[in-house]
Amino acid sequence: MMNLIDVTNSYAREISKELRVSPVHFIKVYTLGNSVVVHKKKQDAHEIVISNKLREITDKELNFVLDTILGTDQNQAVISKAGKVIEIESAIK
Repeated sequence: MMNLIDVTNSYAREISKELRVSPVHFIKVYTLGNSVVVHKKKQDAHEIVISNKLREITDKELNFVLDTILGTDQNQAVISKAGKVIEIESAIK
């Protein structure tokens, strides 16, 4: 069974800095096994990055993140895969 574990507090300094200098108003960092999931919200969009230093992200992991974080908004998601990193952008309804 997969679980997203919230590790946002471990990145508090980096998150605080980004919130001050960017249009992002929400940032959460999760672990999914060896993968790191960063979820950012702007006023009109979700940005999610899934990365793993050891291997490529599986379709099962990608689908789990889409279901868990975006839910019904995943139908509009634009997914870019580049090796061990996946970037997802989706408009907020």
